[in-house]
Formats: sequence, C-alpha cells, structure tokens
Amino acid sequence: MTGIPLLETRNVGLAYATDRGPIRAVDDVTIQVAAGECVAICGRSGSGKSTLLSLLGGLARPTSGTVLYAGRPWTELRATEIQAARAGGIGLLWQESVLLPGLTALDNVVLPQLVAGHPREAACARAEAWLTRVGMRERWDAHPAELSGGQQRRVALARALATEPRLILADEPTNDLDALAEAEIVRLLAEIREAGTTAIVVVTHDPAVAAIADRRLWMERGRITDGSIEAVPRPAPPIGPPASSSSATVPLQAFEPAAPELVPQAPAVATAPWRRTLVPFALGLGVAAAAIAGIDRLVARRQERVVETIREQRRLAEEMALQDLRADIDDIAPDGPDGFTATLFLENFRPERPLHVLGPATGVAVQRDGRWESLTTGASQAARDIRRVGADRLLIPVSFALPAGPYDELLRGYIHVRISASLVVGDRDDGTGDLFERSDAYYVYLRDPRLTEDAIRAANGWGAKAAVPLWIPMPAH
Repeated sequence: MTGIPLLETRNVGLAYATDRGPIRAVDDVTIQVAAGECVAICGRSGSGKSTLLSLLGGLARPTSGTVLYAGRPWTELRATEIQAARAGGIGLLWQESVLLPGLTALDNVVLPQLVAGHPREAACARAEAWLTRVGMRERWDAHPAELSGGQQRRVALARALATEPRLILADEPTNDLDALAEAEIVRLLAEIREAGTTAIVVVTHDPAVAAIADRRLWMERGRITDGSIEAVPRPAPPIGPPASSSSATVPLQAFEPAAPELVPQAPAVATAPWRRTLVPFALGLGVAAAAIAGIDRLVARRQERVVETIREQRRLAEEMALQDLRADIDDIAPDGPDGFTATLFLENFRPERPLHVLGPATGVAVQRDGRWESLTTGASQAARDIRRVGADRLLIPVSFALPAGPYDELLRGYIHVRISASLVVGDRDDGTGDLFERSDAYYVYLRDPRLTEDAIRAANGWGAKAAVPLWIPMPAH
C-alpha cells in the first residue's frame, strides 16, 4: 500500500465497563484501507465487526488507540470537518435501510445531498441517475412502506452513493434478503468495486459479498486473528442468485468456525467502591445523552425545513398547473374533404404570476369496434417550445384526417373523437425550477363528413329545421 491510507487504525480498542469487568468489543486492531480498495470484515456474530465499522466511520469513540480518516485522527477534526466528511465523503449502508418513511424514494436520495450543500437541481438529477442505476427509477414516487426489503436496500444504496463518496461503510448489506435481492445488491457493490473510485469496507456473513473484496479480515473476540488478511481474486460480478451456498467462492465454514468450548466463569469481583465508577459513568452518560439529543434536534430542524421547502414548492407548482391554468377546446373546423383542425387554448387565470408551458404534445383518436384508434396528426412546433401564458388565450392548432371505414356511433351520424394534450408547467422560461406535468383529454362528437345534415336529422328523428352542429363537446369519461 503506497501513499496515505484512506482509513487506518493504530492499536485501536473499544471497551465497555460491566459488573463482570470490562468487555473489549474491539481489542488492539491495526488495519489500513487504501483509496478504491474493497475490504470485507468477516467473523462470527458478536466478534466486534459492527463496532469496528462504527469506529472506522467516526461514529464511536475508541477507548484506546487511534482511528485516522484521510491521514487525520477523527478526534482531531473540527465539528464542521466531521460534518462535511460524513455528509459528502462517506456513504453508510446499514442492515436496515433507515429510509425516512414520510419521503418518496427520490426525496430520500435527494435529502442527504441538500444537507451536504448540493444545489437542488443537481441533487435531483443525480438522484434520478442513481435510482436508474439501481433499477428503482420507475418507483421514484413510492414511499418506503410501499417497497420490499430489497427495493428499500437498493434505494438506501443509491442514497449512500449519490453524494459521490470516497468511502462506503456497509454493515451486512444482504442480511434478511431473498436470493434475487441479495444477488442484485452484490452485483451493484461489485460494479462500484470494479470502478475503483470508491473504497468499500463491508461487514458480512455472506460468502458472495466477501468474494468481491480485495482482502478479507477475520475477527474473533474483538481481534483480527493471525493470518486473517487474505488476498482475494477479482471474480466477475454475479449475474443472478447463487444456486446454493456450497457454490459460493468462499466456503461457509470459514465464516462460522466451530464455537470454542463453553467454560463457566464466576462473576468478577469489583475492586473499587461503586461510587468511584457509577458517579463518573452517570455524569458521562448524561453529558453524552444531552449532546446526542441536541445534535438530533438540530439535524431534525434542518431536515424539516428542507422537506417543508420542497413540499411548498411542489404545492405551488401543482396549484399553478391545475388551478391557474385553464385548457380546453376553442373550436373545430373542417380542413379539406376528410380533414379537421381542432384549436386548443391555454389561459392563465392569474396573469400576475409567471406561468410557462412546454408543449402541449397532442394526439387524436377515434373509437372503432369499442377501442380507441390513434390518428396521424400534423407536426406541431408547440410540443418543442416553452411559451408564456397570460390573460389572453394561447391557441394551439391540431390538424388530423379521418381514415375511411366505419366508426362507433354513440350518436347517429357523429364520430366519437378523443383529443389528448400533455404539457409541463413551470414558473420560469428556461425549463428549470419546480415543474408539474399536466395531461388532459377532451371528448367530442364530430359530425361524419360523408353524411349530409338531412341524413343525420333523419337518422336521429330530428325535425327538418333542427340544428346539426359540426361538433358537440362531451364531459370527460
């Protein structure tokens, strides 16, 4: 390993005081992780793997030794430097996805980027790109409760990677997943490892996850055991779930060695009066609890402000698109023997508020044999332009021709026609800001140009002087 390691521990340890004496969750561990390297930490449950991962990320404070991130001890970094490192330099992936339940998948991926100081437009674009890469783009608007465990884990992975971190810390990323979801997470981690730009430290019992690592570290009773650092060949990323655990690259018995013989031990006898340990412990616990509570409140307030801002912007965009903008058919006129031109209009009920539209993209269909058949429409520049909508009506012509053949007649002599229009509404003329997509469908009865007015009157039993309109608007259905 050349240069300064991205992560390094020097004789680091973490011990907890108990009535039986100190419990060393991590004991005298020295490791190095290079930039772009993938390291798997393996061992039995309770061997200290997750505690070591917390120490590496600066989430836990060691009781002995030193943990360095990018060459500097966590204990020497200022609060702003720690916040910046965790917000943008480190991506965390835990056994539970820890997605915010009140936010959609997209917002869950956007929010950490906003906290890290990224512009909202760039954060949204990056979130969409990562959701696409993990196969969750089609579920961008789903809340965590609407997603499976594997889908939540993929969204959490997109969230961890959206800030383009230098380091990923993953704790049992495939735990409690079915074989297909597990294989998908392994494939994504393998792709990140192959890119070589992000270091990965992963705690795992899963042979498939360990197989993608450059090195495996084996832990037992808080220590890295002798001869446990093992170089691993670089296999191709897995395509699907393994046929069975026996076909994995790493044998299962290496992950779960036989447990040592259980030897009963008598409780340790405390050598100091209880006041000497209980009082400092209680004071320290109170200070730590107050500090954690204060940090939680600050983070919660910031998240609430960000989320409330996003909701308010979306509410205004939706109000502008659905309440301020009126859209409908202005008129339909003949255009040749079998052709027509339908003119749609857009109108801003609140012209003092800027309102711009992209589109609309339009389509026309007729009903035949109980089904809608799309017609070819004339090319329209409207679908490609961004235009301001004011108090005066903005007119959009849509030309179409009726093909030969019978049609469904809900009213004798009239053809059932549907005209659809989709547009994007925003408050800026450059297509940025908060956008809302609106789709409308208009239904009309259009007089069959092959029939005379007298023939239509006779077919419907109308009087000789009854009006025979060219088109009759119908409510949406």
